[in-house]
Amino acid sequence: MEELNLIWMQGQTCDGDSMSVIDAERPNFLTFLERNKINLLYHPTISPIFGRDAQRLFNDCMEGKIRIDIFIFEGSVPTKEGYGEYFEGQDVGGMVRNFASKSMLTIAVGTCAAFGGVPAAPPNESGAVGLQWHGYTKGGFLGEEYIAGLGFPVINIPGCPTHPDWVINTLQSFRLGRPVLLDKFNRPKDYFEEKVHRGCKHCEFHERGIWAKNYTEVGCFAAKLGCKGRTTNSDCNIRLWNGVSSCTRSGAPCIGCTDPGFPVSMVPFDEETLALPDDVQAEIDARKRVIYGGESQ
Repeated sequence: MEELNLIWMQGQTCDGDSMSVIDAERPNFLTFLERNKINLLYHPTISPIFGRDAQRLFNDCMEGKIRIDIFIFEGSVPTKEGYGEYFEGQDVGGMVRNFASKSMLTIAVGTCAAFGGVPAAPPNESGAVGLQWHGYTKGGFLGEEYIAGLGFPVINIPGCPTHPDWVINTLQSFRLGRPVLLDKFNRPKDYFEEKVHRGCKHCEFHERGIWAKNYTEVGCFAAKLGCKGRTTNSDCNIRLWNGVSSCTRSGAPCIGCTDPGFPVSMVPFDEETLALPDDVQAEIDARKRVIYGGESQ
């Protein structure tokens, strides 16, 4: 198996996605890389090189002296002058464009990198955008026509933060040559086809119309606390975090962090969310037509 080079860079970020992936278990992140012969050229948190040595590495990568096979970017990309010049005066946008043009696979880790996220929320003074999306609109920093060397657009693995399994398993699939199917927002369907509501331990309260009015009450969070689990795509309550929990299992409503519109389209966070999302209603109608024939009533 040929060794692959991975470089992980950051734009406007809180480091939460890095911390999540570094905390991966079964296997941990470094063990995964070692087993799959992926050479981590650089990571802002765990890289053994920094300062001038890191800058020399970046220059060698940009000049093509060192091959970039996998390019992972975390955080949004600032597009206004003066907001992204923090690599010894080099603009992060120029480095992103250079690395993405050379990589076989480009992955946006976290909602900020995928869709703009928190830095792109109004007033967005830095002109922050995602790598290939800005909210629900394709384009972003690299443009809607961007394709990496393997023929894929930017693979979006959102979350605030992302689940470590989503990142590691996606890399594993590409390493083993397994098919990776993407949804309309270029998220891997394996992890973003289900709704957060699926597997939530509060489903029984939803079915009975028992609504929690505050965080200490027993009941579904959808009515009074604005849980976005019925409209947000990710397998949080099936996969669980650390194998045991999720936002809703820990007593908090889903705030829709894997959605392209997060956080703007989720505000106010406590707004009632009892109506079925359009895609779920369409699926129900389609199944009714199959079962009963004709158009659903």
